[in-house]
Amino acid sequence: MLPGFWLSILAVRFVRSRQKQRGITIHRHALASILVWCVAFSGALAQSPTENAAAADTLDSLMRSGNLPIEFKINIYRTSTTGLGPYIGTITVRNTMIKIGGRTEPALSLQASLLNLRPGPHAFHIHEYPDCGPKEKDGVMVPGLAAGAHLFAEHQMGSETVTYKSHLGNLPNLLVDADGLTREEVIAPRLALADLVNRSIMVHASQDDNSAREACGVFK
Repeated sequence: MLPGFWLSILAVRFVRSRQKQRGITIHRHALASILVWCVAFSGALAQSPTENAAAADTLDSLMRSGNLPIEFKINIYRTSTTGLGPYIGTITVRNTMIKIGGRTEPALSLQASLLNLRPGPHAFHIHEYPDCGPKEKDGVMVPGLAAGAHLFAEHQMGSETVTYKSHLGNLPNLLVDADGLTREEVIAPRLALADLVNRSIMVHASQDDNSAREACGVFK
């Protein structure tokens, strides 16, 4: 196990090295927080599965913090029957804080910067798998189908997993201007960066949730 100090240095160097490659933006005042967290997280790592689970919970809590000063740019591509199509822009995701009914709580911000889309509203979802590729259905390759279904809320009850009707992955429609561009910011209450890990973001062809899966990006 790496000492906390060296893990901290490696973590910051890794984030810096990925800024251009993966679209990660880390603000200067966040470096101290990351260093402190890495020391604490490395100290939490242990041989016991119970203690390791606690460390994983710590990481999850960090990714749910509304004050986390890190944002990520997700590359978005058109879907196709053979794989990823042309690149059409990015969606920048970050945690933020919002007010609902007089209380303040974390939420997820998704800032689109996309082009060459049909003007008007587009259904906008988080899907369950980090795969924007096609998948066969009824003998036909369907673009974007490998992303799976929309993200729903689930709960483990004993040996059974119960899926609720709470449709967490159903984001507000993404509005595209007459010139085919969108720079709209969408705020999603109840969601955070932690909910995007190993998921995909999907832009549909129209405001109909069942319309074709037109563009997609993954967050790993």
